[in-house]
Amino acid sequence: MCGIVVAVDFDGSLGADAVAPAVRVLRPRGPDGEGVWVSPTGRAVLGHTRLAVNDPQGGAQPMGVSEDGPWLVANGEFYGHRVLRERLRRLGVPVRSGSDSEVALHLFHAHGELALHELHGEFAFAVWDERRAELTAVRDRFGVKPLYHARLGRRLLIASEIKALLALGVSPEWDTAAFADHLHLAMGPDATPVRAVRQVPPGCLLRADADGIRLHRYWDIDYPRAEEVADLREEDRATHLDAVESALTRAVRRRTDVDGPLACHLSGGLDSSSVLALAARTRDVTAFTVAFEDSGYDESALARRTADRLGVRHRLVRHTSDGHRRRLLETLRAGEMVQENAHGVARFEHAGAIAAAGHKVVLAGEGGDEVLAGYPQFAKDLALTLDPAQRARTQAAYAQLTATVDVPHHLRTLLADLGFVPSWIIERHATVARPITALLTPDFARLTRERDSAAALMSQAGDRLAGRTPLHRSLYLFARSRFANYILTAERLDAARGIEVRLPFLDEQFFDVVRRTPPQWYASDGRSKHLLRATVGTRLLSSEVRDGRKRGFFAPPASADDTAFAALCDIIDPAALDSSPFFDRRAVLAWLDRLRALPADRRAAHDPIVQLVAGTILLTDVFRQAGRAAHDRSVRV
Repeated sequence: MCGIVVAVDFDGSLGADAVAPAVRVLRPRGPDGEGVWVSPTGRAVLGHTRLAVNDPQGGAQPMGVSEDGPWLVANGEFYGHRVLRERLRRLGVPVRSGSDSEVALHLFHAHGELALHELHGEFAFAVWDERRAELTAVRDRFGVKPLYHARLGRRLLIASEIKALLALGVSPEWDTAAFADHLHLAMGPDATPVRAVRQVPPGCLLRADADGIRLHRYWDIDYPRAEEVADLREEDRATHLDAVESALTRAVRRRTDVDGPLACHLSGGLDSSSVLALAARTRDVTAFTVAFEDSGYDESALARRTADRLGVRHRLVRHTSDGHRRRLLETLRAGEMVQENAHGVARFEHAGAIAAAGHKVVLAGEGGDEVLAGYPQFAKDLALTLDPAQRARTQAAYAQLTATVDVPHHLRTLLADLGFVPSWIIERHATVARPITALLTPDFARLTRERDSAAALMSQAGDRLAGRTPLHRSLYLFARSRFANYILTAERLDAARGIEVRLPFLDEQFFDVVRRTPPQWYASDGRSKHLLRATVGTRLLSSEVRDGRKRGFFAPPASADDTAFAALCDIIDPAALDSSPFFDRRAVLAWLDRLRALPADRRAAHDPIVQLVAGTILLTDVFRQAGRAAHDRSVRV
């Protein structure tokens, strides 16, 4: 895990000070070292903060081929770099270190964008080519690693964090349209909470030269058309399951290639248990589990039994509600995204405990539900796929609804383009978008009512939805929106603790096997993730894990705890509401009074909205402080 920052000005006016404030902001991502390189012409400056995982002595960045040749800064991990390094050396390329990033630099120097066919992993990197006066910035296929960009006058700025760009003087003003999209379903593929900051979408690269900036997609999720999987025979299932298990085994093995100690997230669930089981076959691993005080959410006993069965060390990280305001602020500052539950706070504590135990690399199970259709909402989309009669009834009901009710624009767009609304978007509408409407300012309520939050997502999907089943359409849209722009922001929490998270379920080669699965094989006997239960689950895990119900990583609702709820209410004060572009002071305060009168267990249902309001207020302050620091520096200068 590292932090990267780049400044480009084609007039050639740059020095090291152009990125220095951002480097300071990025130090938590790279606590082991930092460096800055200024191009001979002053047209580009590259900054880097390093988490030393490969070749701690020889892999310092920025790194270049020659002073006037390509220079690179990278964040994350390129897998298979040892094989690629030996191949480069046999070809006479002077590879000087054991760094995976140097391998990426030489491949990109030799082959340009074509090198991405051989670069696999979770990464974001930028290459400045001095001779061509051209910058290329690349983000990994699923969007695990962040990559933000902004314009500041003539300058193009690239960084691993929004705060790093704000520290350079970019305006911290909220993007109200993007937040409306977040309430409806998710921020757009290139949006961020800050209006002036964009992100390079997953699987895309940004190229900039004196003629301007261009975004280009080099890879996309591509599910087969319905007819391509319709004729697969039941007798082929066993062969397919073997291929799934083999691909996942290789994905885990690639991610255990680390010189130091290896950690693994472990809940009581199928995904993290499977990753741990496969990793423990070839590596010494320590499992870390969050333990909650609320027994209804605590799976630490099951996690302990799993660790014991696999013969690995097990460490508990105890989560309490003490100091919730402080810990929530720290989580928001690190994650740069509004939290909608206490999961993020628990995850941030989890990462801190792993770092304190001396680990830099951790395996995690994110991506299992998204790739293997594990969420309950996907089961509904699977039912629409497998039952034409149910699909016809659903479409008729939608037609009747849209003819009689004022349906939001984004739902109408989805119905028109897909013939149905993915179940996760329906749930989002029922649990967040509709309930929160009464708390919004008139102007923001009008924006959310008039905005089509699905338009950009659908337009960027291109031909990836045509001819696909409802399940595959739902999986695609989720991966390219809510997954990349909300769930995967947990990476920022690990990074802020100096931890590199590796996600085997998001291995490109593993996904290439899974995506060919016929819809009817995703579930069996009413249970999701058949592909995992029938393979790793059967061979390596206990029946209580293999056959357990889907839970996910859930923290107890903060609003159901009197102490944590009081802390959230203190955040939502009248002065903060008066300056909020989103929430109406009178409506929110009256709503909080009603919640205070409820028993604690009944407040739990309102927790996502309470967290959204409080988190938005705190994150506004985080962004303002980052921008204020940049302003104060400019005044002193």
